Amino acid sequence: MGEQASVPIEPPTQTALLDESLKVNGVFIAGVPGAGGYDAIFCLIADDMDVEANRESTIDRLFAAWKGSGVRVCPLLAQNDPSGLLLSSVDEETE
Repeated sequence: MGEQASVPIEPPTQTALLDESLKVNGVFIAGVPGAGGYDAIFCLIADDMDVEANRESTIDRLFAAWKGSGVRVCPLLAQNDPSGLLLSSVDEETE
């Protein structure tokens, strides 16, 4: 499908960034979400307090220095909530 649309599922420039991301201490998986197309990658990082500060600064430095795609890349860091999965609802009552 990617070849037919001329949009590779995992373009070589993304593969190179993923490969470098996997070298960062604590990163245990990296990939291209969805149907690809140059717009995003993801990295899952082990939650280890001993390497947390170093890991984030290493990911920041890697992405800031990245020149492989000809565009600037930056991480959007997120983390799990220690409360776990939470359900919320919207009150549908009108006043």
